[in-house]
Amino acid sequence: MSCSNTVNISQGNSFACTFAWTPGDAGPANLLSTTLTSDVIDRAGKTYPLTVTKANDGLSFTTVYPESTSDWSIGLARWDIKFVFPGDAISRTEVFRVNVIDSVTA
Repeated sequence: MSCSNTVNISQGNSFACTFAWTPGDAGPANLLSTTLTSDVIDRAGKTYPLTVTKANDGLSFTTVYPESTSDWSIGLARWDIKFVFPGDAISRTEVFRVNVIDSVTA
């Protein structure tokens, strides 16, 4: 998976991101049997669970916060995506930063 590790959003905007899965030599061919979860933890420490939806072919997935981000604290938040692969007790986590900035217009 390849992307910038920091995302900037204006407080109050929607939040969603789509990722492509590129199978490696040792990993699964797709994510159909993989359990995916994702959360954003804002600067104040409040956790916001995201909805994760896998594509039918298991080669991409989308994370969405289904509500407004207006309650998210201004500042740097942590965002992680957790992968639990089938038959493997070890999970993998990708960590990103979300810079929540104040809206300029009301």
